[in-house]
Amino acid sequence: MRLWLLVVTLVLLLSAAPVQGQGPPDCTRSVTQDDVNRVSRHLYCPVCENLPLRDCPTEACERWRDQVRELLACGASDQEVREYFVARFGQVAVGVPTDPTLQFFTVALPLLAIGALGILIGLSLWRGRAQRAESAPRDELPPDDPYRADLERELDERF
Repeated sequence: MRLWLLVVTLVLLLSAAPVQGQGPPDCTRSVTQDDVNRVSRHLYCPVCENLPLRDCPTEACERWRDQVRELLACGASDQEVREYFVARFGQVAVGVPTDPTLQFFTVALPLLAIGALGILIGLSLWRGRAQRAESAPRDELPPDDPYRADLERELDERF
């Protein structure tokens, strides 16, 4: 029994001991407010709607800006910080889709909608002009019609 207890204790101590070369990350890099703002302007507050993290006045956003500062101090790149926030809060954190397919649809669908709307407007205008040309008043009375001659004579007498 003692041998079993000794083995378990030894395993626990060895598993808790840090492996050489794998200490905590070096978080001593100098980070300025400009660095934090550069990254924070591309991140959006998950609590406040459509407000960049850089401009959000809430206490939660202040903590998230501090977290951006810590990640940058530990050597994370701007992209890694964005990926961290996307993993933690979802796509709403970056304001634009990070999936290439969604990015394509974000750009392509509005352009397709505008093109389709332009085609519909053009067809409507073309069809309307064609209908107006067909329904334009025609001179229905022949020039030698006696009724027309009487009508023109009466108009000339009055005016």
